[in-house]
Amino acid sequence: MSFLLKFILAFVVGVPIQCATGSNVSAQVDREKAFITSKSTVVASKSESKSGLNKGSSEKWWRSQELSLLAVGLGVGDVDGDGKNDIVVAGPSTIHLYRFSDNNLSLITEYSSGNLEIKSLDVAKTGKNNRARIYVSAQNRGSVASFVLEYKNGALVPAVENVDYFLRVINYPTHGPILLGQKKGLSRMYDGPIFKMEDSGSSLEAKERFGVPLKIPIFGFTIGDFGGKRDPLIAVYDKEDHLRMYNPTGKRLYVSKKYFGGSDIVLRWFGPEEMRDKGKDFAMDPTYVRPRIAWWSPSKGAPAQILAISHSSTTMRMLSRTKMLEEGRVNGLNWNGDALEESWITPKAQGIVADFAIDSLAGMPGDRLIVLERKKTDWLAFLLSRSQIKIYDLQQLVTEGAKRGGKESDE
Repeated sequence: MSFLLKFILAFVVGVPIQCATGSNVSAQVDREKAFITSKSTVVASKSESKSGLNKGSSEKWWRSQELSLLAVGLGVGDVDGDGKNDIVVAGPSTIHLYRFSDNNLSLITEYSSGNLEIKSLDVAKTGKNNRARIYVSAQNRGSVASFVLEYKNGALVPAVENVDYFLRVINYPTHGPILLGQKKGLSRMYDGPIFKMEDSGSSLEAKERFGVPLKIPIFGFTIGDFGGKRDPLIAVYDKEDHLRMYNPTGKRLYVSKKYFGGSDIVLRWFGPEEMRDKGKDFAMDPTYVRPRIAWWSPSKGAPAQILAISHSSTTMRMLSRTKMLEEGRVNGLNWNGDALEESWITPKAQGIVADFAIDSLAGMPGDRLIVLERKKTDWLAFLLSRSQIKIYDLQQLVTEGAKRGGKESDE
C-alpha cells in the first residue's frame, strides 16, 4: 500500500499508524472528524452490546464482543456510583463507559474530546472524591491538554480541563492509587521531576515531588515489593523496549534481554502547522507512550509479581519509526534478586495489547486481569478498527503457569 494512501487513512482516523515506509503518520483530529467518528462509534457499540457472552477455550477466560473502535487505553473503577466497577475504554478522541453486569458488556455513554488527541487513560478514586474519576492524558497540536471526567446525570462531563501535565495513576504498595503528573519540555518530552497531583474536585495541583529518579518518565513504571523484603523496587520499560529494575536511589539492578512494552501511540512535539513548515516531527525519532506496567501479589505477604506487556515485532525492532508490533500478551514476572523469571503469560493476541487493569468485577470472584486488545488491521480494516476486552482469573493464570513451568500458552 502506498504511503499516500496510508497518510489519507491516518488523517481520516486521526491517530498514529506505523507505515511500511518507516514513518509514523499522526494526523490532527479536528472537531468535525471527531464528531463523525464519535457518531458512527455510538451506533456500532450499542448494537454490539447485545451480542452477549463469549469465552475462550475450556472457559478459561471471558472475552467481549468486538468493539468498533481503535483502542488506546483502559481503566476500571466505579464511575457511576452503583457500587460495581465499570470499564472505561479510550479511543483516539472518544471515551467509552461500559457497564459489566451478568457477564455482559454494555455501553452506558461516551464523551468526545473534540480536537484533543487522547494518549493514555486511568480510572481511580483519589483525594476526597466519592466516585472514581477518569484521568486522561491528551495533547492539542503538540501541547499537553489533559483533562478529568466524571459521571453526572447519565453522562460523562469534564471536571477539570486544560491540565498541562501528562497524568498517570500508579498503585503504591502502602498508599493505594496515587495521581502523578509530569510536564512536557522544550528539548525533552518529559521535563523535570514527577509530581504528586492533588485533585481538589475542580482543579489539579502539583504538590511535592514523587520519589523516583529523574531518568524515569511518568509512563511505563511501577513500584512494588518484588523481593518480599518490604523494600520497594522500581520496574520500568526503557526506550528500547527492555525492562529495567532500579532501587529507589536510581541504582540499576537489571536489564532484560527480552523485549517488553511496545506502543504505537506517538506523543507530539509540534502541531501540524510547524510540522508541515519545518518538518520537525520527521527530523527526530518519535517518542512513544510507554504502556502500562503494574504489580500484583498472589497472596498476602507474598512477593509482588511484575505484570508487563510484551510484543513481537515484524521489523525485529531494527527501525525506530516502524516496529510493527503484533502478538501482544501480558507477562507475570518474578524477581529472584538477580533477574526476572517468567511465572505465567496470557495467550497471544492477534494484534497489540493496548492496556490492562487489575481489579474486581461484578459476578467474578477474586482479582481479575482485564486486557484491552487491538486487533491486527490491514489498510481496509483500519477504517473499521476493532478491539476486544478479555478477562482472566489471575490466580488461575498463576496456577496454570506453575504447571507449565512459566512457558507461554498459544490457546
